[in-house]
Amino acid sequence: MKTDNKVIGRIGEELAWKLLREKGYILIEQNYSTKWGEMDLICKDNGVLVFVEVKTKKGLDFGLPEEMFTPGKRGQVKRLATMYLEGREVKCRIDMVAVVLGDNNELISIKHYEDVQ
Repeated sequence: MKTDNKVIGRIGEELAWKLLREKGYILIEQNYSTKWGEMDLICKDNGVLVFVEVKTKKGLDFGLPEEMFTPGKRGQVKRLATMYLEGREVKCRIDMVAVVLGDNNELISIKHYEDVQ
């Protein structure tokens, strides 16, 4: 089950990056990891550093992917962004991409939410 979740997550991240790339984003880093957590994507959008959390669900039986971006997760993303910036003053924001996959991991829907702080 845990391995399946990692595969689903990786598929979602790739689909999210494809969408963001089509919107003109530039990838800075993928899967930035610390002992406190992982940032899915770090990109640039028109000079703004964007920390992107990707939430992927297989089907909708247990709710929407957006529901997984809880206040606790939002706080973790903010802490990781702060650590990444190391005190530098940089214009930045947090985005979220919600991905829903079908039974065969085909894309059902994808939504990009900007500045979800």
